[in-house]
Amino acid sequence: MIGFLTDWGLKSHYVGVAKAVIKRINPTAEIIDITHEIEPFNVRKASHVLYRATLDFPPSTVFLVVVDYGVGTSRKAIVMKTKNDQIFVAPDNGVLTVVAEEYGVSEIREIENRDLFYRKNPSFTFHGRDIFAPVAAHLDMGLPMEKIGERLLSYEVLKMKKPHIDENRVIGEVAIIDTFGNVSTNIPYEMFAGMGVDFDDIVKIKVGKKEFKATVTKAFGDVEIGEFLVHPDSAGFLEIAVNLGNASKLLSVKEGDEIAICK
Repeated sequence: MIGFLTDWGLKSHYVGVAKAVIKRINPTAEIIDITHEIEPFNVRKASHVLYRATLDFPPSTVFLVVVDYGVGTSRKAIVMKTKNDQIFVAPDNGVLTVVAEEYGVSEIREIENRDLFYRKNPSFTFHGRDIFAPVAAHLDMGLPMEKIGERLLSYEVLKMKKPHIDENRVIGEVAIIDTFGNVSTNIPYEMFAGMGVDFDDIVKIKVGKKEFKATVTKAFGDVEIGEFLVHPDSAGFLEIAVNLGNASKLLSVKEGDEIAICK
């Protein structure tokens, strides 16, 4: 199984031809599209989305991850195997930061074996088709990691605000803003609940010097239309939302911004 994530969008032909390359090499490959709607170049968001998607994929899944603003430059193309036996094919630009942190790294290889490439002379700007897709296809067929290239001892890591409790507040960062404007943080809901907070409690959201009151709920409809709420999202993280509204716009936040929730 191959999980496929990019920032390419679906208006162009890029996703289709990358899948075609996989199928030419591995006709029985099962390809699952995670998303191709990551905002262009947003490696930070892709890193969080990727991790949350992996939670529902089985071990041995190969993930093809192409959010690659440095395509054609000196950035490395890598394969990472994590300690939960999932495999990631991606540019070495920090997009694997969260999966590496959460699962631990078993092995990393630089993609050097040109026999695995789709074209002997790859495009300068479409490594997704010519390098990453064919390598993912071969790995899905059981290619050993040592056939990829030399082992690497390090990889690029994004700087992220680690979630933590500071007295009566929990602090983290905005991880994902979804289509509805819901603001999912990198704060595990269990950490938040560990402060003694329960459903129906009122808490304060702090963004910079601004404060917003919110109710702790299970569902969006547990508050009146237009009111703030915080709740456990489907991946187990603390999410901020507005019932039938756009929390990200009202909070004026973007991915990577620091955010705090106070009792």
